[in-house]
Amino acid sequence: MAQPMQKLTPDTKFLMINTSINTELDHNILTNLYLPIIGEQALVLYELLWSLSLDDNNRLKLHKHYELQSMLNMGTSEISDSRKRLEAVNLLASLVSKKAPESLVYALQKPLSATEFLKTDILSILLLGKVGDDTYQQIVSRLVIPHPDLGEVTNVSASLLDVFQIPKNLIKNIPGTVNDAKRAVNQNSQSVKMSQLEPNRSSFDFELLLEMLDNSYVDLISVKAARNLILSEHLLYGIDEIEMSKLIQRATNLSTDQLNEKQLKFLIANDFKQASIKPQPVNKPVASESALSADNQRVNQKTQQLIKICQTTAPMVFLEQIKKQKDGIVTEGEQRVLRDLINYRKFSNEVINMMVYTILVTEKQSTLIKALTVTIADNWAQHHVVDAASAIAYLQKRGDDKKKMAGKRYNNSRRINVKETLPDWAKEQPQKKSSQPAQTKISQAEKKAIQEKLAKFRKQK
Repeated sequence: MAQPMQKLTPDTKFLMINTSINTELDHNILTNLYLPIIGEQALVLYELLWSLSLDDNNRLKLHKHYELQSMLNMGTSEISDSRKRLEAVNLLASLVSKKAPESLVYALQKPLSATEFLKTDILSILLLGKVGDDTYQQIVSRLVIPHPDLGEVTNVSASLLDVFQIPKNLIKNIPGTVNDAKRAVNQNSQSVKMSQLEPNRSSFDFELLLEMLDNSYVDLISVKAARNLILSEHLLYGIDEIEMSKLIQRATNLSTDQLNEKQLKFLIANDFKQASIKPQPVNKPVASESALSADNQRVNQKTQQLIKICQTTAPMVFLEQIKKQKDGIVTEGEQRVLRDLINYRKFSNEVINMMVYTILVTEKQSTLIKALTVTIADNWAQHHVVDAASAIAYLQKRGDDKKKMAGKRYNNSRRINVKETLPDWAKEQPQKKSSQPAQTKISQAEKKAIQEKLAKFRKQK
Protein backbone atom coordinates (compact mmCIF):
# COMPACT_ATOMS: atom_id res chain seq x y z
CA MET A 1 0.00 0.00 0.00
CA ALA A 2 1.30 3.45 -0.89
CA GLN A 3 2.34 5.69 1.99
CA PRO A 4 -0.28 8.35 2.80
CA MET A 5 0.67 11.82 1.63
CA GLN A 6 0.51 14.95 3.72
CA LYS A 7 -2.86 16.62 4.07
CA LEU A 8 -3.30 19.34 1.48
CA THR A 9 -3.70 22.94 2.56
CA PRO A 10 -3.94 26.05 0.39
CA ASP A 11 -0.31 26.80 1.29
CA THR A 12 1.03 23.34 0.40
CA LYS A 13 3.70 23.82 -2.25
CA PHE A 14 4.10 21.77 -5.41
CA LEU A 15 6.11 21.75 -8.59
CA MET A 16 5.61 19.92 -11.88
CA ILE A 17 7.70 17.87 -14.27
CA ASN A 18 6.48 16.92 -17.74
CA THR A 19 8.80 15.12 -20.13
CA SER A 20 6.07 15.17 -22.80
CA ILE A 21 5.69 18.95 -23.03
CA ASN A 22 6.44 18.76 -26.77
CA THR A 23 3.43 16.45 -27.21
CA GLU A 24 -0.02 17.89 -27.74
CA LEU A 25 -2.80 16.42 -25.61
CA ASP A 26 -5.33 14.30 -27.49
CA HIS A 27 -8.56 15.70 -26.03
CA ASN A 28 -10.58 13.19 -28.04
CA ILE A 29 -8.91 10.37 -26.06
CA LEU A 30 -9.33 12.19 -22.75
CA THR A 31 -13.04 12.95 -23.16
CA ASN A 32 -14.06 9.59 -24.65
CA LEU A 33 -11.95 7.16 -22.60
CA TYR A 34 -10.74 8.84 -19.41
CA LEU A 35 -13.57 11.27 -18.59
CA PRO A 36 -16.22 8.60 -17.81
CA ILE A 37 -13.82 6.94 -15.35
CA ILE A 38 -12.17 9.85 -13.53
CA GLY A 39 -14.96 12.44 -13.74
CA GLU A 40 -15.07 16.08 -14.85
CA GLN A 41 -13.23 17.59 -11.87
CA ALA A 42 -10.24 15.27 -12.25
CA LEU A 43 -10.03 15.93 -15.99
CA VAL A 44 -10.15 19.71 -15.49
CA LEU A 45 -7.39 19.45 -12.85
CA TYR A 46 -5.25 17.38 -15.23
CA GLU A 47 -5.63 19.82 -18.11
CA LEU A 48 -4.82 22.77 -15.85
CA LEU A 49 -1.67 21.09 -14.50
CA TRP A 50 -0.64 20.24 -18.04
CA SER A 51 -1.12 23.86 -19.13
CA LEU A 52 0.88 25.16 -16.16
CA SER A 53 3.67 22.65 -16.82
CA LEU A 54 4.09 23.99 -20.35
CA ASP A 55 4.75 27.47 -18.95
CA ASP A 56 7.16 26.09 -16.33
CA ASN A 57 9.04 24.09 -19.00
CA ASN A 58 10.54 21.74 -16.35
CA ARG A 59 12.27 24.62 -14.55
CA LEU A 60 10.94 23.31 -11.19
CA LYS A 61 8.92 26.42 -10.44
CA LEU A 62 7.13 26.33 -7.08
CA HIS A 63 3.36 26.79 -6.89
CA LYS A 64 0.84 26.73 -4.03
CA HIS A 65 -2.43 24.86 -4.05
CA TYR A 66 -4.48 28.01 -3.49
CA GLU A 67 -3.58 28.81 -7.12
CA LEU A 68 -5.44 25.65 -8.20
CA GLN A 69 -8.28 26.38 -5.78
CA SER A 70 -8.88 29.88 -7.13
CA MET A 71 -8.74 28.81 -10.78
CA LEU A 72 -10.90 25.67 -10.43
CA ASN A 73 -13.21 26.82 -7.61
CA MET A 74 -12.44 23.57 -5.78
CA GLY A 75 -11.56 22.84 -2.15
CA THR A 76 -8.42 21.01 -1.08
CA SER A 77 -10.40 17.84 -0.40
CA GLU A 78 -11.81 17.92 -3.95
CA ILE A 79 -8.33 18.51 -5.38
CA SER A 80 -6.96 15.61 -3.32
CA ASP A 81 -9.72 13.27 -4.49
CA SER A 82 -9.27 14.30 -8.13
CA ARG A 83 -5.51 13.82 -7.85
CA LYS A 84 -5.99 10.25 -6.58
CA ARG A 85 -8.20 9.46 -9.57
CA LEU A 86 -5.52 10.77 -11.94
CA GLU A 87 -2.92 8.68 -10.13
CA ALA A 88 -5.09 5.56 -10.38
CA VAL A 89 -5.29 5.74 -14.20
CA ASN A 90 -1.61 6.72 -14.50
CA LEU A 91 -2.17 10.26 -15.79
CA LEU A 92 -0.29 11.66 -12.80
CA ALA A 93 2.38 10.49 -10.39
CA SER A 94 2.71 12.28 -7.03
CA LEU A 95 6.20 12.27 -5.55
CA VAL A 96 7.78 13.50 -2.32
CA SER A 97 11.44 14.47 -2.30
CA LYS A 98 13.55 13.51 0.71
CA LYS A 99 15.39 16.81 0.38
CA ALA A 100 12.18 18.88 0.44
CA PRO A 101 9.40 16.75 2.02
CA GLU A 102 7.19 19.80 2.52
CA SER A 103 6.70 20.15 -1.25
CA LEU A 104 4.97 17.76 -3.65
CA VAL A 105 6.20 16.88 -7.13
CA TYR A 106 3.53 16.22 -9.75
CA ALA A 107 4.91 14.16 -12.65
CA LEU A 108 2.46 14.45 -15.53
CA GLN A 109 1.98 11.41 -17.75
CA LYS A 110 0.60 11.52 -21.27
CA PRO A 111 -2.60 9.56 -21.96
CA LEU A 112 -2.51 6.16 -23.59
CA SER A 113 -3.47 5.90 -27.22
CA ALA A 114 -6.90 4.48 -27.98
CA THR A 115 -5.32 1.14 -28.95
CA GLU A 116 -3.22 0.96 -25.77
CA PHE A 117 -6.18 1.92 -23.60
CA LEU A 118 -8.59 -0.62 -25.09
CA LYS A 119 -5.95 -3.36 -24.89
CA THR A 120 -5.60 -2.70 -21.15
CA ASP A 121 -8.41 -4.86 -19.81
CA ILE A 122 -8.56 -3.31 -16.35
CA LEU A 123 -9.24 0.12 -17.93
CA SER A 124 -11.65 -1.29 -20.48
CA ILE A 125 -13.64 -3.04 -17.74
CA LEU A 126 -13.82 0.22 -15.77
CA LEU A 127 -15.01 2.14 -18.83
CA LEU A 128 -17.60 -0.51 -19.68
CA GLY A 129 -18.91 -0.43 -16.11
CA LYS A 130 -19.28 3.35 -16.25
CA VAL A 131 -20.96 3.82 -19.63
CA GLY A 132 -22.67 0.50 -20.40
CA ASP A 133 -22.42 -1.81 -23.40
CA ASP A 134 -24.08 0.39 -26.04
CA THR A 135 -22.13 3.56 -25.28
CA TYR A 136 -18.91 1.54 -25.00
CA GLN A 137 -19.38 0.21 -28.52
CA GLN A 138 -20.10 3.72 -29.79
CA ILE A 139 -16.87 5.02 -28.21
CA VAL A 140 -14.86 2.21 -29.79
CA SER A 141 -16.40 2.87 -33.21
CA ARG A 142 -15.45 6.58 -32.90
CA LEU A 143 -11.84 5.98 -31.91
CA VAL A 144 -10.90 2.76 -33.71
CA ILE A 145 -10.84 3.37 -37.45
CA PRO A 146 -11.40 0.12 -39.37
CA HIS A 147 -9.02 -0.81 -42.19
CA PRO A 148 -10.84 -1.36 -45.48
CA ASP A 149 -10.45 -4.74 -47.11
CA LEU A 150 -8.13 -4.22 -50.10
CA GLY A 151 -7.85 -7.85 -50.96
CA GLU A 152 -4.43 -9.33 -51.80
CA VAL A 153 -1.79 -6.61 -52.10
CA THR A 154 2.00 -6.52 -52.41
CA ASN A 155 4.11 -3.89 -50.68
CA VAL A 156 6.30 -2.22 -53.31
CA SER A 157 7.43 0.74 -51.16
CA ALA A 158 11.08 1.75 -51.21
CA SER A 159 13.09 1.03 -48.07
CA LEU A 160 15.19 3.54 -46.17
CA LEU A 161 18.51 2.25 -47.52
CA ASP A 162 17.12 2.17 -51.06
CA VAL A 163 16.82 5.94 -50.98
CA PHE A 164 19.50 7.12 -48.53
CA GLN A 165 23.14 6.11 -48.57
CA ILE A 166 24.56 5.41 -45.09
CA PRO A 167 28.14 4.18 -44.60
CA LYS A 168 28.18 0.58 -43.38
CA ASN A 169 30.85 1.31 -40.78
CA LEU A 170 28.47 3.80 -39.07
CA ILE A 171 25.69 1.21 -38.95
CA LYS A 172 28.02 -1.32 -37.29
CA ASN A 173 29.57 1.26 -34.97
CA ILE A 174 26.85 3.65 -33.83
CA PRO A 175 28.28 7.14 -33.15
CA GLY A 176 28.51 8.13 -29.48
CA THR A 177 26.25 11.13 -30.00
CA VAL A 178 23.43 8.88 -31.20
CA ASN A 179 23.90 6.49 -28.26
CA ASP A 180 23.84 9.41 -25.80
CA ALA A 181 20.56 10.59 -27.27
CA LYS A 182 19.10 7.08 -27.01
CA ARG A 183 20.03 6.91 -23.32
CA ALA A 184 18.44 10.29 -22.66
CA VAL A 185 15.23 9.22 -24.39
CA ASN A 186 15.09 5.98 -22.40
CA GLN A 187 15.57 7.83 -19.12
CA ASN A 188 12.74 10.23 -19.93
CA SER A 189 10.39 7.54 -21.19
CA GLN A 190 6.97 7.83 -19.62
CA SER A 191 5.60 4.56 -20.96
CA VAL A 192 2.94 2.92 -18.80
CA LYS A 193 4.02 0.00 -16.66
CA MET A 194 1.35 -2.55 -17.38
CA SER A 195 1.97 -4.24 -14.02
CA GLN A 196 0.62 -1.10 -12.33
CA LEU A 197 -2.72 -1.63 -14.03
CA GLU A 198 -3.02 -5.34 -13.27
CA PRO A 199 -4.43 -6.97 -10.12
CA ASN A 200 -2.45 -9.16 -7.77
CA ARG A 201 -2.35 -12.57 -9.42
CA SER A 202 -0.69 -14.67 -6.70
CA SER A 203 -3.89 -16.66 -6.12
CA PHE A 204 -4.36 -17.71 -9.76
CA ASP A 205 -2.00 -20.00 -11.75
CA PHE A 206 -2.29 -18.80 -15.33
CA GLU A 207 0.17 -21.42 -16.58
CA LEU A 208 -2.00 -24.14 -15.08
CA LEU A 209 -4.98 -22.71 -16.96
CA LEU A 210 -3.04 -22.91 -20.23
CA GLU A 211 -2.14 -26.54 -19.51
CA MET A 212 -5.81 -27.36 -18.96
CA LEU A 213 -6.70 -25.80 -22.32
CA ASP A 214 -3.73 -27.30 -24.17
CA ASN A 215 -5.65 -30.34 -25.43
CA SER A 216 -8.81 -28.39 -26.21
CA TYR A 217 -9.84 -26.65 -29.42
CA VAL A 218 -9.17 -23.19 -27.91
CA ASP A 219 -6.40 -21.14 -29.51
CA LEU A 220 -3.98 -20.46 -26.63
CA ILE A 221 -2.67 -17.27 -28.24
CA SER A 222 -6.11 -15.68 -27.87
CA VAL A 223 -6.21 -16.83 -24.23
CA LYS A 224 -2.80 -15.26 -23.52
CA ALA A 225 -4.02 -12.02 -25.12
CA ALA A 226 -6.91 -12.00 -22.62
CA ARG A 227 -4.65 -12.57 -19.62
CA ASN A 228 -5.46 -9.29 -17.86
CA LEU A 229 -9.20 -9.77 -18.34
CA ILE A 230 -9.06 -13.33 -16.96
CA LEU A 231 -7.12 -12.25 -13.88
CA SER A 232 -9.46 -9.32 -13.23
CA GLU A 233 -12.55 -11.54 -13.45
CA HIS A 234 -10.89 -14.06 -11.11
CA LEU A 235 -10.30 -11.39 -8.49
CA LEU A 236 -13.81 -10.02 -8.76
CA TYR A 237 -15.75 -13.30 -8.75
CA GLY A 238 -13.31 -15.79 -7.19
CA ILE A 239 -13.31 -18.12 -10.21
CA ASP A 240 -10.63 -20.82 -10.00
CA GLU A 241 -8.59 -22.27 -12.87
CA ILE A 242 -10.94 -25.22 -13.50
CA GLU A 243 -14.08 -23.10 -13.67
CA MET A 244 -12.30 -20.47 -15.80
CA SER A 245 -11.20 -23.10 -18.33
CA LYS A 246 -14.83 -24.21 -18.73
CA LEU A 247 -16.00 -20.62 -19.20
CA ILE A 248 -13.27 -19.97 -21.78
CA GLN A 249 -14.33 -23.00 -23.81
CA ARG A 250 -17.94 -21.80 -23.74
CA ALA A 251 -16.83 -18.33 -24.90
CA THR A 252 -14.70 -19.62 -27.79
CA ASN A 253 -15.87 -19.24 -31.37
CA LEU A 254 -16.07 -22.79 -32.75
CA SER A 255 -15.42 -21.69 -36.32
CA THR A 256 -12.23 -19.75 -35.54
CA ASP A 257 -11.17 -21.31 -32.19
CA GLN A 258 -10.59 -17.76 -30.94
CA LEU A 259 -11.62 -16.69 -27.43
CA ASN A 260 -14.31 -14.02 -27.55
CA GLU A 261 -13.47 -11.73 -24.62
CA LYS A 262 -16.79 -9.92 -24.72
CA GLN A 263 -18.63 -13.24 -24.62
CA LEU A 264 -16.48 -14.37 -21.68
CA LYS A 265 -17.43 -11.28 -19.66
CA PHE A 266 -21.09 -11.81 -20.54
CA LEU A 267 -21.02 -15.48 -19.48
CA ILE A 268 -19.36 -14.72 -16.15
CA ALA A 269 -21.81 -11.92 -15.34
CA ASN A 270 -24.77 -14.04 -16.44
CA ASP A 271 -23.65 -17.07 -14.41
CA PHE A 272 -23.24 -14.85 -11.38
CA LYS A 273 -26.80 -13.62 -11.71
CA GLN A 274 -28.26 -17.10 -12.24
CA ALA A 275 -26.41 -18.98 -9.53
CA SER A 276 -23.68 -18.26 -6.99
CA ILE A 277 -20.16 -19.24 -7.85
CA LYS A 278 -18.77 -21.32 -4.98
CA PRO A 279 -16.33 -19.35 -2.81
CA GLN A 280 -12.73 -20.27 -3.60
CA PRO A 281 -9.90 -20.08 -1.06
CA VAL A 282 -7.35 -17.37 -1.62
CA ASN A 283 -3.71 -18.32 -1.25
CA LYS A 284 -3.12 -15.82 1.51
CA PRO A 285 -1.88 -16.77 4.96
CA VAL A 286 -4.29 -16.43 7.86
CA ALA A 287 -3.74 -13.27 9.89
CA SER A 288 -0.85 -13.70 12.29
CA GLU A 289 -1.37 -13.76 16.04
CA SER A 290 0.51 -10.48 16.33
CA ALA A 291 -2.15 -8.76 14.22
CA LEU A 292 -4.81 -9.93 16.65
CA SER A 293 -2.86 -9.70 19.90
CA ALA A 294 -4.02 -6.17 20.77
CA ASP A 295 -7.68 -7.18 20.68
CA ASN A 296 -7.34 -10.93 21.25
CA GLN A 297 -9.72 -10.97 24.22
CA ARG A 298 -12.48 -9.32 22.18
CA VAL A 299 -12.21 -11.57 19.15
CA ASN A 300 -14.76 -14.27 19.88
CA GLN A 301 -15.59 -17.31 17.83
CA LYS A 302 -18.13 -15.46 15.68
CA THR A 303 -15.57 -12.78 14.82
CA GLN A 304 -12.96 -15.37 13.90
CA GLN A 305 -15.50 -17.03 11.62
CA LEU A 306 -16.21 -13.67 9.93
CA ILE A 307 -12.47 -13.14 9.36
CA LYS A 308 -12.14 -16.58 7.81
CA ILE A 309 -15.08 -15.98 5.48
CA CYS A 310 -13.64 -12.62 4.41
CA GLN A 311 -10.30 -14.27 3.66
CA THR A 312 -11.73 -17.13 1.60
CA THR A 313 -14.54 -15.48 -0.36
CA ALA A 314 -14.43 -13.34 -3.50
CA PRO A 315 -15.96 -9.87 -3.00
CA MET A 316 -18.81 -10.34 -5.48
CA VAL A 317 -19.78 -13.67 -3.90
CA PHE A 318 -19.52 -12.18 -0.40
CA LEU A 319 -21.79 -9.30 -1.41
CA GLU A 320 -24.35 -11.66 -2.93
CA GLN A 321 -24.44 -13.83 0.21
CA ILE A 322 -25.19 -10.82 2.43
CA LYS A 323 -27.83 -9.46 0.04
CA LYS A 324 -29.53 -12.88 -0.03
CA GLN A 325 -29.69 -12.90 3.77
CA LYS A 326 -31.38 -9.49 3.58
CA ASP A 327 -33.72 -10.73 0.80
CA GLY A 328 -32.15 -8.22 -1.57
CA ILE A 329 -30.48 -8.33 -4.98
CA VAL A 330 -27.06 -7.24 -6.19
CA THR A 331 -27.55 -4.16 -8.35
CA GLU A 332 -25.39 -3.07 -11.27
CA GLY A 333 -24.38 -0.02 -9.25
CA GLU A 334 -23.06 -2.23 -6.45
CA GLN A 335 -21.07 -4.28 -8.95
CA ARG A 336 -19.48 -1.07 -10.23
CA VAL A 337 -18.61 -0.03 -6.67
CA LEU A 338 -16.80 -3.34 -6.10
CA ARG A 339 -14.95 -3.04 -9.40
CA ASP A 340 -13.77 0.44 -8.41
CA LEU A 341 -12.53 -0.84 -5.04
CA ILE A 342 -10.57 -3.65 -6.70
CA ASN A 343 -9.13 -1.30 -9.30
CA TYR A 344 -7.81 1.07 -6.63
CA ARG A 345 -5.17 -1.68 -6.10
CA LYS A 346 -4.88 -0.68 -2.44
CA PHE A 347 -7.05 -3.27 -0.71
CA SER A 348 -6.99 -7.05 -0.45
CA ASN A 349 -10.20 -9.00 -1.00
CA GLU A 350 -10.68 -9.54 2.73
CA VAL A 351 -10.53 -5.79 3.41
CA ILE A 352 -13.08 -5.14 0.66
CA ASN A 353 -15.33 -7.82 2.17
CA MET A 354 -15.07 -6.14 5.58
CA MET A 355 -16.12 -2.84 3.99
CA VAL A 356 -19.18 -4.56 2.53
CA TYR A 357 -19.98 -6.13 5.91
CA THR A 358 -19.54 -2.81 7.73
CA ILE A 359 -21.87 -0.92 5.38
CA LEU A 360 -24.62 -3.53 4.93
CA VAL A 361 -24.61 -5.25 8.33
CA THR A 362 -23.06 -2.92 10.90
CA GLU A 363 -24.38 0.33 9.42
CA LYS A 364 -27.61 -1.42 8.25
CA GLN A 365 -27.58 0.22 4.83
CA SER A 366 -29.81 -1.43 2.22
CA THR A 367 -27.26 -1.03 -0.58
CA LEU A 368 -23.61 -0.12 -1.19
CA ILE A 369 -23.75 3.66 -1.49
CA LYS A 370 -20.81 4.86 -3.58
CA ALA A 371 -20.11 8.02 -1.59
CA LEU A 372 -20.13 6.17 1.74
CA THR A 373 -17.99 3.32 0.38
CA VAL A 374 -15.38 5.71 -1.01
CA THR A 375 -15.29 7.62 2.29
CA ILE A 376 -14.70 4.42 4.27
CA ALA A 377 -12.08 3.23 1.77
CA ASP A 378 -10.15 6.49 2.03
CA ASN A 379 -10.37 6.43 5.84
CA TRP A 380 -9.15 2.83 6.06
CA ALA A 381 -6.29 3.51 3.64
CA GLN A 382 -5.11 6.42 5.78
CA HIS A 383 -5.24 4.22 8.91
CA HIS A 384 -3.31 1.36 7.25
CA VAL A 385 -6.06 -1.26 7.37
CA VAL A 386 -4.41 -4.17 5.53
CA ASP A 387 -6.52 -7.22 6.44
CA ALA A 388 -9.81 -8.24 8.05
CA ALA A 389 -8.27 -8.51 11.53
CA SER A 390 -6.86 -4.97 11.46
CA ALA A 391 -10.21 -3.72 10.10
CA ILE A 392 -12.05 -5.23 13.09
CA ALA A 393 -9.46 -3.85 15.52
CA TYR A 394 -9.82 -0.38 13.95
CA LEU A 395 -13.64 -0.50 14.09
CA GLN A 396 -13.56 -1.60 17.75
CA LYS A 397 -11.19 1.22 18.64
CA ARG A 398 -13.43 3.74 16.88
CA GLY A 399 -16.43 2.33 18.74
CA ASP A 400 -14.68 2.70 22.08
CA ASP A 401 -13.62 6.25 21.25
CA LYS A 402 -17.20 7.16 20.30
CA LYS A 403 -18.53 5.71 23.57
CA LYS A 404 -16.04 7.76 25.58
CA MET A 405 -16.95 10.93 23.70
CA ALA A 406 -20.65 10.16 24.06
CA GLY A 407 -20.18 9.64 27.81
CA LYS A 408 -18.50 13.02 28.17
CA ARG A 409 -21.24 14.74 26.19
CA TYR A 410 -23.90 12.96 28.28
CA ASN A 411 -22.38 14.05 31.60
CA ASN A 412 -21.95 17.62 30.40
CA SER A 413 -25.49 17.73 29.02
CA ARG A 414 -26.92 16.42 32.32
CA ARG A 415 -25.33 19.26 34.26
CA ILE A 416 -26.64 21.81 31.79
CA ASN A 417 -30.12 20.35 31.59
CA VAL A 418 -30.58 20.38 35.37
CA LYS A 419 -30.20 24.14 35.33
CA GLU A 420 -32.28 24.78 32.24
CA THR A 421 -35.24 22.54 33.06
CA LEU A 422 -35.92 23.71 36.63
CA PRO A 423 -39.61 24.74 37.14
CA ASP A 424 -40.45 28.34 37.90
CA TRP A 425 -41.39 27.65 41.50
CA ALA A 426 -37.98 26.11 42.12
CA LYS A 427 -36.15 29.04 40.57
CA GLU A 428 -38.01 31.85 42.41
CA GLN A 429 -38.74 30.75 45.93
CA PRO A 430 -39.71 34.29 47.22
CA GLN A 431 -42.81 34.25 45.02
CA LYS A 432 -44.54 32.05 47.59
CA LYS A 433 -44.20 34.79 50.26
CA SER A 434 -45.41 37.55 47.96
CA SER A 435 -48.48 35.55 47.00
CA GLN A 436 -49.69 35.16 50.59
CA PRO A 437 -50.80 38.81 51.19
CA ALA A 438 -52.86 38.72 48.02
CA GLN A 439 -54.76 35.75 49.37
CA THR A 440 -55.33 37.63 52.70
CA LYS A 441 -56.74 40.76 50.99
CA ILE A 442 -59.19 38.76 48.97
CA SER A 443 -60.53 36.87 52.01
CA GLN A 444 -61.08 40.15 54.00
CA ALA A 445 -63.08 41.66 51.13
CA GLU A 446 -65.23 38.61 50.96
CA LYS A 447 -65.87 38.83 54.74
CA LYS A 448 -66.85 42.51 54.45
CA ALA A 449 -69.33 41.73 51.65
CA ILE A 450 -70.88 38.97 53.68
CA GLN A 451 -71.23 41.24 56.73
CA GLU A 452 -72.93 43.94 54.63
CA LYS A 453 -75.44 41.42 53.30
CA LEU A 454 -76.17 40.19 56.82
CA ALA A 455 -76.76 43.74 58.02
CA LYS A 456 -79.24 44.45 55.21
CA PHE A 457 -81.02 41.21 55.95
CA ARG A 458 -81.43 42.13 59.68
CA LYS A 459 -82.83 45.59 58.82
CA GLN A 460 -85.43 43.99 56.55
CA LYS A 461 -86.53 41.86 59.47
